[in-house]
Amino acid sequence: MQPEDAPRSREQAKQWKKERKLQAQRKAKETASATAEAKAARRPSPPPSVQLSKALAYILRHGAEKEHLPVRPDGFIQVDAVLARPRVQKVPMMEEDTVRAPTLEDIQAIVRDNDKKRFELVEGAANSPTEPGTCWWIRAVQGHSLDQITDLSHIPLTVENVSSHLQALLPTSTSCQAIHGTNDEAWTQIEASQALRRMQRNHIHLAKGVPGSSGVISGMRTSCTRLLYVNVSRALEDGVPFVVSSNGVILTPGVGETGALPLTYVECVTDAQGTHIWP
Repeated sequence: MQPEDAPRSREQAKQWKKERKLQAQRKAKETASATAEAKAARRPSPPPSVQLSKALAYILRHGAEKEHLPVRPDGFIQVDAVLARPRVQKVPMMEEDTVRAPTLEDIQAIVRDNDKKRFELVEGAANSPTEPGTCWWIRAVQGHSLDQITDLSHIPLTVENVSSHLQALLPTSTSCQAIHGTNDEAWTQIEASQALRRMQRNHIHLAKGVPGSSGVISGMRTSCTRLLYVNVSRALEDGVPFVVSSNGVILTPGVGETGALPLTYVECVTDAQGTHIWP
C-alpha cells in the first residue's frame, strides 16, 4: 500500500498549494478593488459642467459608433440624439434643489464657455447642418479617432501661406515651427522609434506656441514636460500635409499611410521651462 499512497499524497500537496495560490490571488484582487473604490469614494466628483464636457468630447471624438449615433463626414451629430444617450442623460445638472438631465441650453453653455473652443454648434435642417432650419447640430473641431470623419473644414497649410498661421519660435531658425507637447515617458518612446505617431487618433496634434502665449488656446496640455519643436516649413516642402483647426490646433496625419512624422523634422526638444533636452 505504501508505494501507492505516496504518489497520491504528493498530488494532494500540489493541489493544496495550487488552491492556496489561487486564494491569495483572489484576495489580492479584492483588496486592490476595495482600495480603488475607497479612493474613488474619497475623490470629489467634478462639476456637472465638466462631466458634460467630457461626455461630449468622448462621443463626438471617439464614441459615436459605440453610442449608436449616426455621424456625418464633417463630424456633426444632431444634438437631440446626443442628449438622448444614457452617458449624457446621467450627468446630474443642478437646478435650484433638483437634479435633472442636461438640455440644449446646457450644451450651448458648454460650447460657449469652453476655453479651448473644442466644440462647434450650429442650427440647420434636420437632414443637414449646412441647410436652413431649426435643428441643432454639434461636433468636435479636432481630436477625432473615428475614420469616417474626413471633412472638418480645416484650413490646409501650404509653403505659401504657412507664415500667415505660424511663426519662427526658435531664435536660431527662420522656419515656421509648431510644438508637440508630451511627457518624459512618451518622449523616450518617440526618441527610440525616431518618429512622432498619431496613435489611435486621426492626426498628430501640435500647438502654435507654448501654452499661455498670445493666440494659443489649444494644441497641448499645460502639464506637458517635453516640448518638441517641429519644422513645419520644411515638412511642407517635403509634401507632408498640415491643416489648422478652427481653434488653432495644427494637425498632421504624418507621412503617407505611416501615421508617423519622422524625428528629422523636429529641430529641438526642451522641457517646460525651456531647458534644452535634445539633440
